[in-house]
Amino acid sequence: MNKKWSGGKIAAIICGCIVAGVVLFVTFYISVFQIVRGFLALGEKNNKYDYSNNSSLEYYEFHNEIRDGLSYQVRLENYEEEFGDNGNISVKMSYPVVSGKDDLEAVNKVIQKELDEVRSYTQSVTEWLSVNERFKFEAECYVTYMDEEVLSLAYIEYGYLNDEYYESYVISVNIDMESKMLLTNSQLLDIDDKFSVDFRERCEVQNGRIESLAMYSDQEITKLLTSDSNLIIFYTPLGMEVGFNYYYGWVTVTYQDYQDYQKQI
Repeated sequence: MNKKWSGGKIAAIICGCIVAGVVLFVTFYISVFQIVRGFLALGEKNNKYDYSNNSSLEYYEFHNEIRDGLSYQVRLENYEEEFGDNGNISVKMSYPVVSGKDDLEAVNKVIQKELDEVRSYTQSVTEWLSVNERFKFEAECYVTYMDEEVLSLAYIEYGYLNDEYYESYVISVNIDMESKMLLTNSQLLDIDDKFSVDFRERCEVQNGRIESLAMYSDQEITKLLTSDSNLIIFYTPLGMEVGFNYYYGWVTVTYQDYQDYQKQI
């Protein structure tokens, strides 16, 4: 049954509709504002390099720290090749290319050197690999740190013989972006037997006990940590990663207090 509404009810409904409309408009405005603010904040976060995000981390894990807003930029390129008598050798590698306002040809030549080393090494495999065997080499480059003064790179490299693990390395590259020169890694820290004893203790805390590492004396670890062909050392947002390649693979330790061990020049 239909009933006519009184004037009071009609006024109440009209007022209610007006209030509801205002509430909906305000709610919509607030929602739009929050969405826009969210997009702006996201854009600001993506364009800002904030080290405070890593303040709660204790140990470094490999990842890219590519920054915007510097006088130079870094992009990653990929290289792939197959060779051998029947294409049984394959190489897959990522490497960085640096560009900017300054002439960075010297920097890219330093970076290109590791790619050339990998190509030369894998091509030498043809000297001992039989036609029935397969060899695969994979290398991934991480931009571990970059600012106006230094660019640090780490290549994580693995070799596989017949799809089984054969070898692994970490190759670190540190470049002085002011002089455009390669830094000598073994001259960055003051490393002696005392440092090696401390390194072993830190390694066990961070990585657990490594049985193969226990076979090395403190003096042998010092030799590995001071050899440019074995030393792994690169800057990170947490500080510096220090370690070495050895017969059984590689190992690194995170040094947030690396400045205590810098060489005094």
